Amino acid sequence: MSETIFLLLIFGLPAAVGFKLAISRGKNPLLWGMLSGVFPFFLVVLHFHKPEKEIPGHFRKCGTCGRTFPWKDSVCKYCSTAVSNTETI
Repeated sequence: MSETIFLLLIFGLPAAVGFKLAISRGKNPLLWGMLSGVFPFFLVVLHFHKPEKEIPGHFRKCGTCGRTFPWKDSVCKYCSTAVSNTETI
């Protein structure tokens, strides 16, 4: 029983985190989940890789500079342009 828990913690937890991050970044969750489960370094790669397109609820694209920034921010961190939270795609 303890071997199963150990394997789930070592491989399952990074795979689940990679799956969740991939969904929020608009990437293939199965591929990134498997990569993260086998090679946890891919969690770092996925965390720092921001999407190029707008993902509703996670990332939005600035109308001025064209870069993506977190959806919860009301000001673009690159050009300091204010973006209202009521804007949609």
